[in-house]
Amino acid sequence: MPLFSRKVPFAEAARVLVSELQQHGLPPAISPDLEELARLLHPLERGADSTTPPDPMQGFLDSLPDPAGVLTRNGKLVQSNYLLDALLGPGRSLGRSLLEATRSAELGELATQVLAGASQKREVSLPGLQKIVLASLAPVSTRDGNRALVILRDLTEQKRSEATRRDFVANASHELRTPVAAISGAAETLLAGGIPLDETARSFVEMINRHCQRLTRLTQDLLDLSRLEAGEWHVEMGAIDVLPLCEQALELVRARASSRGVFLSTDAPPKLRLLGDRRGIEQILVNLLDNAIKFSPEKGRVTLLADATNSHIVLSVIDQGAGIEPRHLERIFERFYRVDTGRAREAGGTGLGLAIVKHLAQAQGGEVGVESGQGGSRFWVKLRAAVMAT
Repeated sequence: MPLFSRKVPFAEAARVLVSELQQHGLPPAISPDLEELARLLHPLERGADSTTPPDPMQGFLDSLPDPAGVLTRNGKLVQSNYLLDALLGPGRSLGRSLLEATRSAELGELATQVLAGASQKREVSLPGLQKIVLASLAPVSTRDGNRALVILRDLTEQKRSEATRRDFVANASHELRTPVAAISGAAETLLAGGIPLDETARSFVEMINRHCQRLTRLTQDLLDLSRLEAGEWHVEMGAIDVLPLCEQALELVRARASSRGVFLSTDAPPKLRLLGDRRGIEQILVNLLDNAIKFSPEKGRVTLLADATNSHIVLSVIDQGAGIEPRHLERIFERFYRVDTGRAREAGGTGLGLAIVKHLAQAQGGEVGVESGQGGSRFWVKLRAAVMAT
């Protein structure tokens, strides 16, 4: 009865309960749960103590949905929420640096940079904990001087799920290639006159061949995208003359543009050079040009522009189509996202072209974007410039 015969704080009551139950043979599995309850109740104990003013920073940390803490100027964790304690383990947070607590040299370097005044945000691996986190660090001013706020969002399960999805897509796409190639070969043989076909039979075989070609493009795009997302696309960076690259990309889509009555043109200064992977940039341009041709009206024009801006080269593909509604622009580079589902399928698109463009650009340290209105759309990719040719 001593536990309930006097007024004690919640956390202390839990600890006393653990002690008394242990004396009566408390099962080992229950003790950690009650100790965790005591730790979780500790903030309530601090708040209930009228003699100790509440700490706004601690209240802020406790309200965050992710592990978080505060670093002093010497890089030591001086405050943390219970999620950070749970992530790092008991006794591994307060009084230690991020390097000591996580064994991550990269996270320790980020802490040094943020304490010098530069905010940082980066995905970091914590080998000792077998975790992947999105580390966000920012300098903050407190009554005790300049400190740094650290927030670690656990991405481990998300990354594991993404890897599983990539592996499944890559394996399924690889397995599909053989039967699709066999069906396509059989259809092409029939269409070439291997067996006499009446008009109805020929129309069915043509339909089979048309959809086989679409499946072939889809499986290849899925394989390319899976390799890009997994970091398995090996880029070979080098200086590339922009004008010949643009002319070559236009030649690869000229027949397609001619069949749709679309005119192609380019405007690229002859001495521009960029730093990138030739194969990757060629695929970027072909995908953007192909997309522009699909959505251009008959007798419309698609223009490939190249401009220099500071230390970068911007390649733009401009069409005269109907434009894209603003609500679609933020998601236009997502895989399988379609602005006009029916028209895109009719044109033979896989819904992966722009996603491949984005990942190829990022693999080369570049950026992509889009601007659109009623007069058409402009898709652009920004890449690093190389030394200008003399």
